[in-house]
Amino acid sequence: MTEGGVQVSGRPERPVPDPLSPVGKLASALRRGRALRGITYSTLSKRTRAYSAATLQRAASGSVVPKREVVQAFAHVCGLDVDEIDQLWFEAFRGRPRGRHAGAQGPLPRLVRDFPDLSAALENLHQTCGAPSYRTMETRARKAGLEMSRSTAARISVRRQIPGSVACLEAFLAGCGLPPRSHSVWVEAWLRARQHADGVRRETLRESKQLETVVADGARGEVSQDMAVRLLRKADFDALERYRSFDAPWTVECVRCAATLRVRLSDVVLQRATCRDCPVVTERVHQAWAALLKNPSGSLIPHVLHALQACTVLQARLQRHQLDVLLLVPDESTAAALESSTWQPELHAALRIRLRRPFHLDVLILDGYDTVPSPLDSRRHRGLTQPAPGAAQGALGTSPPDEPPAAHRPAQETAPGHALASEPNAGEVQRVKNGQCAEVAAVSGAGSTDKPDPPPAPTNSGP
Repeated sequence: MTEGGVQVSGRPERPVPDPLSPVGKLASALRRGRALRGITYSTLSKRTRAYSAATLQRAASGSVVPKREVVQAFAHVCGLDVDEIDQLWFEAFRGRPRGRHAGAQGPLPRLVRDFPDLSAALENLHQTCGAPSYRTMETRARKAGLEMSRSTAARISVRRQIPGSVACLEAFLAGCGLPPRSHSVWVEAWLRARQHADGVRRETLRESKQLETVVADGARGEVSQDMAVRLLRKADFDALERYRSFDAPWTVECVRCAATLRVRLSDVVLQRATCRDCPVVTERVHQAWAALLKNPSGSLIPHVLHALQACTVLQARLQRHQLDVLLLVPDESTAAALESSTWQPELHAALRIRLRRPFHLDVLILDGYDTVPSPLDSRRHRGLTQPAPGAAQGALGTSPPDEPPAAHRPAQETAPGHALASEPNAGEVQRVKNGQCAEVAAVSGAGSTDKPDPPPAPTNSGP
């Protein structure tokens, strides 16, 4: 390649992945224009005065759909037909993958019935107008005398937010470059969607009132504070503020993972209020266990690593700052291998990276196969000869153990012959065998050093 009559050396570009696709045709046209000019991407960047060489090279790679402004600047410097390149960009943009809404076309404004329709129509409008950047949309709205942040424009453009007012809607329309004379049809669509939402809300309130009369314990057909708290506790939530009404948002805390969320008592009664953090905690514990099995530090000796791979991780529980991880071992030799303390700090470090909150770790090793009476409350340990349904061998398991939370476990005697060694900050390992529990406490999390002896393993009701 020559630049100004001088031979220019450089690495050859990778071929376009799919030259016949819309984005491939756009990339090929941009590459031909740069080749005709005989300039490098560095020189092209200097002449555009706005985009780096890496951005321009990525625009001509054929693997992504670049921004419209980048393509126009590329074509202008290379002397290409800007209208032709613009048409190629529109075809590439419309043919790009669009995630969960792939292939979904928004309705026309006059056909909008509810807020989901309006959201789809606004997303389609943003694409039809060339998908301007959110910074550009913010600037256009400000010039029109309206206010809209870039984050708001981004959320509306991807169906994550509905314009909350007519002013917000008009700001979005101005940001897309729509002239004011075309705003009225969109305002009418927003009003129809609002009217539909109000009607649905009234019907929901009516049904909620009927449900409240069924569960009410008060004389006036209302749920009292005590009844509301009991219903909340039954769903594993704690109230963080006073109960107001059956359908009012209520700030609560999940008793399993200490997450704070807003629920309605009507949703709690209908079992529609769930904590989204609890599955996330279990998933991250599984990820930490999988990272442990990879042995990134190389500190695990082979027989310990083999023993860990043979174990089954059951569902973890994070209650307040107490993280309980139940580990089911297949045989006595595996349990003996896990008495080594080398793997505990590695698991604790992997959990700290993924949970990012202070916690005290209890690892409960289950290896009891016989049914032996507990000396305290006549309960029996259920034999665990097979993993629970849904539990996976090695790194993953999804079946939760049938046990009470750690804070409510009954006290039991400690078997003197099964204590496991533990490093500082390695967590706590408990071993259950023939109805007895051996435990070693160590503190992890945010630097705490003293902690009372943890309770023993849970027991299941037997005959």
